[in-house]
Amino acid sequence: MNLLNKLTTKNLKLNKKRTIVTIVGIMLSVALLTAVASIYASGIQSLINLEIRQQGDYHIGFINVPINELEIFKNNRSIEKLSVTQDVGYAKIKTENHYKPYVFIKKFNKEALSNLAINIVDGRLPENENEIVIPTHLKTNGRTTLNVGDTITLDVGQRVDNEGNTLDQYTPYRIDDETNKEQEKIINSKATTYKIVGIIERPTNNIENYSAPGFTFVTYTDDNNLSENVNVFVKYTKDGVKNWTKSTANILGINEELFEQYLGDKTLPEETLNKIDEEMQKAKYKIISNGYLIGLETNPNSVSGIDGLSTVLYIVLGIIVFTSIFCIKNSFDISITEKTKQYGMLRSVGATKKQIKRNVFFEATILGAIGIPLGILLGCLASFILIIISNYLLDGIYDSAFKLVLVISPIAILLAIVLGIITIYFSALKSAKQASKVSPISSIRNSANIKITSKTIKSPKLINKIFGIGGEISYKNLKRNRKKYRTTVISLAVSVLVFIALFSFMSMAFDEVDNQLKISDYNISLSATTDNKVEKYNKILSTIQLDNIDNYTLLRQYEFELDEIKYNSEYLNWLGIKSEDLKLDDSKPYLLVYALGNEQYLKYIKSLGLNYDDIKDKAIIMDYSRVGRAQSQSDKYEYKVMRIYDYNTNEKITNQNKTIEVGYVTDVKPFGLKDNDNQYLIVSDEKLDSLLSGKLISEVDILYQSNNANKLQDNIDDILKGENHYYINNKEENVRIMNNIFTLVGIFLYGFIIVITLIGVTNIFNTITTNMELRKPEFAMLKSVGMTAKEFNRMIRLESLFMGIKSLIFGIPIGIGLSYLIYHFLEKESGNPYVLPLTAIIISIIGVYLLISLIMMYSMSKISKQNTIETIRNENI
Repeated sequence: MNLLNKLTTKNLKLNKKRTIVTIVGIMLSVALLTAVASIYASGIQSLINLEIRQQGDYHIGFINVPINELEIFKNNRSIEKLSVTQDVGYAKIKTENHYKPYVFIKKFNKEALSNLAINIVDGRLPENENEIVIPTHLKTNGRTTLNVGDTITLDVGQRVDNEGNTLDQYTPYRIDDETNKEQEKIINSKATTYKIVGIIERPTNNIENYSAPGFTFVTYTDDNNLSENVNVFVKYTKDGVKNWTKSTANILGINEELFEQYLGDKTLPEETLNKIDEEMQKAKYKIISNGYLIGLETNPNSVSGIDGLSTVLYIVLGIIVFTSIFCIKNSFDISITEKTKQYGMLRSVGATKKQIKRNVFFEATILGAIGIPLGILLGCLASFILIIISNYLLDGIYDSAFKLVLVISPIAILLAIVLGIITIYFSALKSAKQASKVSPISSIRNSANIKITSKTIKSPKLINKIFGIGGEISYKNLKRNRKKYRTTVISLAVSVLVFIALFSFMSMAFDEVDNQLKISDYNISLSATTDNKVEKYNKILSTIQLDNIDNYTLLRQYEFELDEIKYNSEYLNWLGIKSEDLKLDDSKPYLLVYALGNEQYLKYIKSLGLNYDDIKDKAIIMDYSRVGRAQSQSDKYEYKVMRIYDYNTNEKITNQNKTIEVGYVTDVKPFGLKDNDNQYLIVSDEKLDSLLSGKLISEVDILYQSNNANKLQDNIDDILKGENHYYINNKEENVRIMNNIFTLVGIFLYGFIIVITLIGVTNIFNTITTNMELRKPEFAMLKSVGMTAKEFNRMIRLESLFMGIKSLIFGIPIGIGLSYLIYHFLEKESGNPYVLPLTAIIISIIGVYLLISLIMMYSMSKISKQNTIETIRNENI
């Protein structure tokens, strides 16, 4: 190690505080890079695990494969796993779901029970052909209760229509709703007795779609007992899934290129489409694909939703590197300023520019060698803790199957190391050039950083009038020590602009996630026909008096045919057309019109700050995606109602003499319609009744938010016992899963913004405290000529004020510009207007002054303990 390197090592040890703060900055930067990359890899793997649990561990399912061709699949080198199922038949069962009167028996071999998302809730899986498992929705949806240990005898046969055509799970139950007569039957039935050994979650949609007429019961089969046709679900090897189209085309015996076109672009020339149809007719079997799993395992960027996540990852990594470069660069700038005299002395005794520059990079290497490994360890630890906390919170709040798993990807670690090295190198580059240009004479005289002219120290008269002589001295100090304070102001400005841009990005991300998930604010819905009978309507209304209801909406909805829709200028500008060029076709426009029930309507208009008497005879227009695109608040006009249609029965009510005046435009959704993204009108019950001339609605929907959804469903069933044609949808599980994902997104996004803020705080702390340390001789001089403690404190507070104002002047406009740039790339196409991030701006202003004040107080407490004479003597030695 040469003399310069030894001197650098000694300086790092002597300046422990600055060294530690710089290492902490590097460590936080690399830790965040590691954590973000690891969490992304962990998220992808967790989604893969979730998809396997919910849809099954397979890539392609081949339907109706002759049993004698099963060996073809077993001998295929591209197939890793093979799961086999066989359809047994249908049997009638007593159920309260009018459109699901059957059970559907399926046989699964051992591998299928393990790989096809047969998730046990209670009991165990079947082990022989006399044992069976039943789904949970037999009780929640069919209102039929069977328990583990029960024995059930079923007449299992083939389901056919009146013409004798075979029907399957993809054909809904056929019944004439008017006569209540079946349009199908079961033939060739055979009594079979099963013992119920377990209860499973609702099978995947590929096994039982939502319109299927039968609840799926699963039994066991041995491969030796299979006969006739079977369904084969295959999971390809790693190489097989990378070329899954080729692997699948080979099994189907068709052309690979045409098969890829069949899966992809459907807007091909007619001639090509005909060729594809002809080729697909040659396929040996029908197929179903687990496309989401294939996409996650082969190319996550191609998966809808995940492609946006990848874009977010790149933006996040860019923000981290950008912020970190400023943080670490400032540390090196301060180090150079602090050692200016030392570099001048070294230059005077023969050190070359190249040696000085190499010395700065050596210092960066030492700091990086310590900070990068510690950052990687901290990032891995943070990822581990974050995943544990996330899973714990979700376990405690939700009953979801989604669990995060930690994946420490070597690629993620390598990416963090490379980005960390790049960050440190670019941070040290300018400082190295600056150090190599130090003039020996000016640096020894300590005048390199202070170049005073009359213009430099000139202070505006306004400063003296407002702040007095202390303010004038503070202002001149800032002008005189431009380089030192420039670093501080840049640090503050960068922190402000990054925070504002990041806050906007997070808000847009949350809005997008909320829009994609479309989380309902209710967990039980009741749809029931009233047959226009008052007594039945009142019976339905009695369900809202139950104790376990937190909130509800009594929803009545009609479809109104209007004379026209008038679009406002803002929306037309977004479309890029003029109002006179906007032409509708011959058909009239339609809008859904909702009444919420009197209680919910009063709550809603109160939340909007409206008065009932002012709005009761008018409509509130809602357009979530582009608020006010059909009308702005300044436009006051009426919709002429041409016809009204019952939304549920499509019954036409001619009503050409009615009008609806729009009295308010909003983007605030009422309870029960949170997941409705259409444009619609909301009116009072009184207004809707007048439009319908007192006609009773044929079907009513009640949306409930309950603290015990299953109990509420039981209570409603008890009240409506004996009534036909009512349907209860229990969305509790779905709402929990969606809230689960939203909570996870929140944890990650807020965790990220907290760590970025910590990097900024570390940067500012390092900058301000070091600047204060470098000014010790100056402060000692001021005290020696009679400046009192009160005047000194006032001077420092004013300097803090000036620094804060200057940093906000630069930081806020650039932050707003960056937030608009993010909006332009991520959200402009949605049509949503740009929203100024006022909350972020206010937090930035408060945060800057609070942070500067606290750090200045800390620095001043250190300076107040110094000996004035000793400080001046040390400076002159």
